[in-house]
Amino acid sequence: MKVLITGINRGIGKGLVEEYLKKDYEIYAIGRSNPFDNINFYKCDLRAIERIKEAIESFNTKFDLVILNAGILGEIKLLKEWSVKELEDIFLVNVWSNKVLIDFLAPFSKKIVAISSGVAISGNAGWGGYALSKCALNMMVNIYAKEIDSKIYALAPGVIDTDMVQKVISGDRNRFESLNRVDASKIELNKGINRLVKAIDMLDEYPSGSFLDIRNML
Repeated sequence: MKVLITGINRGIGKGLVEEYLKKDYEIYAIGRSNPFDNINFYKCDLRAIERIKEAIESFNTKFDLVILNAGILGEIKLLKEWSVKELEDIFLVNVWSNKVLIDFLAPFSKKIVAISSGVAISGNAGWGGYALSKCALNMMVNIYAKEIDSKIYALAPGVIDTDMVQKVISGDRNRFESLNRVDASKIELNKGINRLVKAIDMLDEYPSGSFLDIRNML
């Protein structure tokens, strides 16, 4: 089993690599840094989208599973406080780099999973840039499902206790009520990774192009 994962230096990406290595899968990764010495890694900041083709070609292989995990949160603040430049920056990583990855990977990949978020649907106050980018990601996956042969899904992993979630809950809870719900519902990293791996294994039961929230699957 050959698996490609983006963004593996910490959090969900790192946890997925650790779990799949236990299964003796052959792991490939693209990202800014690599904490592992037993995987195939290409160092590339995904903001440099012109380098993505080179990264994929360097592996010279086909993939059973691709997990597009890399993403950025941005600040928790009112949408009117987001500048267009800030929105462009978050879309570059969360949407456009994934578009380029899908374009180059689809001919060589059986299944592609884009890590999304429940906030793409809930649209909580304060999550403007992140929520908009994940909403766009979901629709992009929906469209690609009609245009490529690979199975493709957008999957929300639930609230897993990562550095990103810690950044979220450190925000102003008096101003943004949703942060209290995030804190109360977060689950420990290893448990979250185990649930995520199970959910990915179940995706063939659902139509390609689906947006799925793990909390409704398990």
